[in-house]
Amino acid sequence: MPKVEITKRINAPQKQVWEFISDIEKAPEWVVVMKSLIHTTENPVKLGTVYHESSKIGLKKSKTEWEITYFDAPHMQAHECNESDFKATLKMRVEDNGDGTSILFHSTDYQLMPNFKLLGRLLETIFINRLMSKNLNQSVINCKQMIENKY
Repeated sequence: MPKVEITKRINAPQKQVWEFISDIEKAPEWVVVMKSLIHTTENPVKLGTVYHESSKIGLKKSKTEWEITYFDAPHMQAHECNESDFKATLKMRVEDNGDGTSILFHSTDYQLMPNFKLLGRLLETIFINRLMSKNLNQSVINCKQMIENKY
């Protein structure tokens, strides 16, 4: 699976960053590909939370189900999607710098066209990875700006 990783320093304490990224209802405001939250079993998220979202990656619109499969507050959480045409693991890790700032590590392993096997991997490598990297980077920038501006 292709992987995209982004790291940003955020001028806010770890607790504040953690609370922000754990508020799934705020996610459509900063996650570029997430157009709306359709349903969530709870907010803020915790281990076992399931949510449904409407998203758009490039020209493709979809509705996907995600589950929080790892949750170690206030350090790391993992969200997994296992749809027939899209598989992904999104991980967010927050580290305290000890000076009132935090580092947000955001990574996504994804497979957009699992049914296309070799052709799907080729298209992901040539086209989709650049788009996913751009979208994830902008999402983390949005997150940083919202936190630093106190939402």
